[in-house]
Amino acid sequence: MRIVFPDGAACVQRPEDLRPLEQLGTTEFHEALPRDKAELVRRLRDADVVFLDYSVMDAEVLQQCPRLKFVCFFGIGYANYIDVAAATRQGVTVTYTPGYGAVGVAEYTVGLILALARHIVFAHDSVKRGAWEPARFQGPELYGKTLGIVGLGPIGAEMSRLGAGIGMKLLGWTRNAAPERATYGLALVPLEELFSVSDVVTVHLSYTPQTDRLVSRDLLSRLKPSALFINTARAKIVDNQALAELLRQGCIAGAALDVHEEEPLPSNYLFAALPNVLLTPHIGFNSKEAAQKMLQIAYATLQAFLRGERLHVVNPV
Repeated sequence: MRIVFPDGAACVQRPEDLRPLEQLGTTEFHEALPRDKAELVRRLRDADVVFLDYSVMDAEVLQQCPRLKFVCFFGIGYANYIDVAAATRQGVTVTYTPGYGAVGVAEYTVGLILALARHIVFAHDSVKRGAWEPARFQGPELYGKTLGIVGLGPIGAEMSRLGAGIGMKLLGWTRNAAPERATYGLALVPLEELFSVSDVVTVHLSYTPQTDRLVSRDLLSRLKPSALFINTARAKIVDNQALAELLRQGCIAGAALDVHEEEPLPSNYLFAALPNVLLTPHIGFNSKEAAQKMLQIAYATLQAFLRGERLHVVNPV
């Protein structure tokens, strides 16, 4: 069995992390991203098993991998990177790694909220440039403010816990509005109300055709001029053109974005020049503990597959 990591993996932190796979077959780990689709195909052509990080395995790539039987995507946004329908037609099992990083992403999101609300990064940059302007960086306290959580899966649930710990009032929206989702005093409300009332809105949804541009211009226009918007989920959930325009016009106080439609960022990125936007390179998930758990889950999906079982399989039954 030939096992290939075509584009590295942040969760593989030491050579010994690959040893469980080396006992199953030849393991090939590429640290750098492939330069183009042709190089990706060369790396994958003879693979039986693939552990995928950021490369796109569309129908064209899959068709050139005749031996392929199993792909595990590191993370939850597999729909952005793997053509599951094409894989299914080809008899390739696709899995993913849910639940690995709820605590890490939620803690990172709180860090972004604090950094944005209190201008921590911008003040740091100012001091580094030799300036001293404490009056410029006054910001609001979060205690008593309203936190709107879009999506109440494992990450959204952690955000409820952390937001309550800060003393924030909690509003939430989920497609499955069961009463048990309303933890820590959270009130379930329609999206329109959540965006209109919240002082901070944070997005924690998976990207699917149903959530594509769910955070629309209309919803963003409902935010208070003092509101902050945070996205650590997936960029395509948001109408980013509308978000950039509203930030530029001062209709929204600020945004922190850890996810972007093109990664790495293009040279003309629409948010790069906006002074009220905090940008980070898709690292919300990247805690040491989350990386270890992600790798454990990924390996468990392969072990289940080899036993003839289904664990976190996304192909239809």
